[in-house]
Amino acid sequence: MFEFNLTQIALCALDHVNDAGEPGGLPTDLYEVIGTTSDQFRDWFTRVCLYLVRTAGPVPAERTDETVVLGTEYGNTAALARLQREAATQGRRLSAQYFPNATSSSASAFVNMSIGATGRNMTLNAARLTPVLTLWQALVALDRGRSAGSRVLVGDVYSPEALLDAGLDTPDLACRSGLTHATFAAGREYRAEFDLHGGQEGAGVGDGQADGGSIELLRPGREAELQQPDQPYGRNTAFITADFLHLVRGLQPGEQARLSCRDRRRSATVTVTRQEESND
Repeated sequence: MFEFNLTQIALCALDHVNDAGEPGGLPTDLYEVIGTTSDQFRDWFTRVCLYLVRTAGPVPAERTDETVVLGTEYGNTAALARLQREAATQGRRLSAQYFPNATSSSASAFVNMSIGATGRNMTLNAARLTPVLTLWQALVALDRGRSAGSRVLVGDVYSPEALLDAGLDTPDLACRSGLTHATFAAGREYRAEFDLHGGQEGAGVGDGQADGGSIELLRPGREAELQQPDQPYGRNTAFITADFLHLVRGLQPGEQARLSCRDRRRSATVTVTRQEESND
């Protein structure tokens, strides 16, 4: 069990990626916020991550012990693919500046540097279970006193290479690009309980509800209310994460929100309760 406060939620939903790998629907002030220094080496995933953290509030003047947890399936795939293409054509003339931007944890590292965070930093991929495990890691850092605050970023900006791979794995699931960002602080406004050991033998992605994930609202003395999304969530877990956290934000004391995620073999659940008393 973990107690916490939820201080901010934002979703950046993007349009389809063009042949050059650029998504539509980008924020008009993107470069005003993130700057252009060494931008030619970034991919769109890193750019959107930086945009979300830098628009979440004032950047601290001094370093903090914040934890940053980034949950993503494809992450910096675009930068990795570009590095391979450029290495094949340029050989020894390849700029060394490609490398910091083209690792599996590039985005999370640049987020930490951008906001001066010195706490835990991790990038995880748990496929369909990513939202639950990302939240768990963020709250563990608060619970154990490692950080006074935690940030989570969940989602993907699909490059052409990522779309090709996803299409081979789950051709019936839509791939909408987008990222959700949320911040958490020590406090007692909410209580979270996790079940990370669920089995799902014989179940597949999309069996049951909402493409391998579901959200329920639980009110005292009533049956659980399954929440219906405006459109199917698809493969990108950013959208179910955003809907769940917004539901949590709107809970009344004593109410609960439950997020259940599952894939072909596993399941994971988090249930958040709005506590009767809030001690910020």
